[in-house]
Amino acid sequence: MGYVVEFCGLPAAGKSTLARAVVAQLRLRGVPTTEVMATLGPDASRSARLARKVMAIGRGAVEPGAVAVALGVGLRSGQQDVRDQVARPANLLVVRHAVRRARRRPGVHVLDQGPLQEWWSAALRADDARVLRQSGSDPAERAHLLVRVDTPVPVLLARLAERGPRQSRLEAVEPDQQRRDLERGELLLDSLSDQLVHSSGPERPGILRVDGRDPAAAETIAEVVAANV
Repeated sequence: MGYVVEFCGLPAAGKSTLARAVVAQLRLRGVPTTEVMATLGPDASRSARLARKVMAIGRGAVEPGAVAVALGVGLRSGQQDVRDQVARPANLLVVRHAVRRARRRPGVHVLDQGPLQEWWSAALRADDARVLRQSGSDPAERAHLLVRVDTPVPVLLARLAERGPRQSRLEAVEPDQQRRDLERGELLLDSLSDQLVHSSGPERPGILRVDGRDPAAAETIAEVVAANV
């Protein structure tokens, strides 16, 4: 059985950078480790990413509960943007399938963006807060360890302002709106994390909070993971 590590945090918190560093640390320790979403990341060509994502959506669509997830997130939650009515459920189907598959495979599997982060994205843009109550309801899509990357809002605002090509929708709004979205997003992450812990029973994931500015954070996470596998 695999051990799944999911990173979550606000945009520009450093999730992807930290996740890659943890993968490197674990491999140096001799722990078989995969970056689950690497084939869908920016290192692959756009055409390759699109083809792989379409295949992943198809696989995710036949997973248990997929229809309810797609309808709940895409239509019933009142996504404010037409694109989100399609993108949010599609992304959730992809990461749900990725976690289910990873849990069946030996080794450590790291996601820099997993189900909880996708539920967060859906909740941030939703009019209906009931989208929160759907998150983490299926044990098969939960990580074994959830790493919450905490970075102060002023630092996030500075990082978003420095970014080149747009990576987050928050980069397209004014700084005051960015701040409001980030502050609301922090509360949403708190709600999702608390809900996951209190509704998961004995199968609840471990939660580790780290400072996204801490240069030793990757080593700390790797030590925790290595001690549990």
